[in-house]
Amino acid sequence: MTSSESIGQRIARLRHRRGYSQSKLATLASTTRDTIAAAEIGRYTPSVSVLGAIANALDVDVERLNGVREDDSEALHELVPTIRRALAAVDLVLDGVEPRPLQAIQVDIVQLGEWRRATKYNKIGVVLPDIIDELLVATSDSGEPAYAMLTGAYRAANTLGHKLGYADLSLTAVERMEWASARSGDPLLVAMTHYLRAAALARIGAGPQAMVLLNRTIDEVQPLAEPGNTIASAVYSALHMKAGTIAAALHRAEASQSHLEEAAKFAGTGDRIVHETVVGPTNVQLHQLAAAVDLGDLGKATAIADGLHMPDGYARERVAYGLADTARMHLGKGEVDLAIDALYEASEVAPEHFKAAAIQLTIGEARAQERRSGRSIGELEIRAGIKSY
Repeated sequence: MTSSESIGQRIARLRHRRGYSQSKLATLASTTRDTIAAAEIGRYTPSVSVLGAIANALDVDVERLNGVREDDSEALHELVPTIRRALAAVDLVLDGVEPRPLQAIQVDIVQLGEWRRATKYNKIGVVLPDIIDELLVATSDSGEPAYAMLTGAYRAANTLGHKLGYADLSLTAVERMEWASARSGDPLLVAMTHYLRAAALARIGAGPQAMVLLNRTIDEVQPLAEPGNTIASAVYSALHMKAGTIAAALHRAEASQSHLEEAAKFAGTGDRIVHETVVGPTNVQLHQLAAAVDLGDLGKATAIADGLHMPDGYARERVAYGLADTARMHLGKGEVDLAIDALYEASEVAPEHFKAAAIQLTIGEARAQERRSGRSIGELEIRAGIKSY
């Protein structure tokens, strides 16, 4: 991070610089004064959506609040310019690119999804630009199937962008996803790109616009989500999950509860992957946990966390998110040691995901509360890429 300030201290400093009261900032960020006050004193760790709304209200880039380092020279960050160039144009592929048969490329697309859910981001970064170039060439002959695969490739780019804190890269990747999915012939794939666009919008403080997009997409998918159409039902559930957490970040408690209830109703009985998205009852619980923390209902969050049982082989990315939200819950209750325990577990489960901005935010708040704990988080800061050995 750029300094030893906690996220709460940055919010307070910039708020004072703008001449805002906590109440005015809360109004501008579509949250409550209690949320702002708790964040500033380190008793509440904002989710990325809440942080985006606060950054937008303060008229600063979210990176300025989360303190992501500008000089990180790790190999994963060094791949970003290459990926950015791969996303820059869809009609300027260099001569000499000879795409493999679609069946061979499909194997790589499946692998990208597995790496993404397993948080193996470095592997994605190495191969992704070449796969995108192949598929851009293949679309001229293969049409819809190639566009569907290209949507999956752009999704991997979106993951790298937002996990590493590059909001512009994430938004560009989502725009490319929408472009490709619109040519895939699959309306449910288009709906899932809207799911990801909503998440990207929320991260930059455009939560209300994200809700408009999600509600519109939910209305479009609802007629397809019949008992016999398990894929449409899963997509419908995923859209409600995302809407539930973004509504919570906007402090719309009733809307959040309604969306998450619908998500649970259509989640099905088992956890599975649909359109490269984890769906099922476990992921609904994880979204319920995140929403409860953002709404400040720590009693409900505790009950959800206590009842969580991750299936064997569950996506490491989702496990890490659950542990990060559990840590946020503990920090809200002043249970610093338990928060640190959850963060250490997250670092073991998903080492590369542990460098994501959301994790760094939580570690920053743990550092702010560390004086009340006998535990050290120096090793966590190293694992998260906040500081070097």
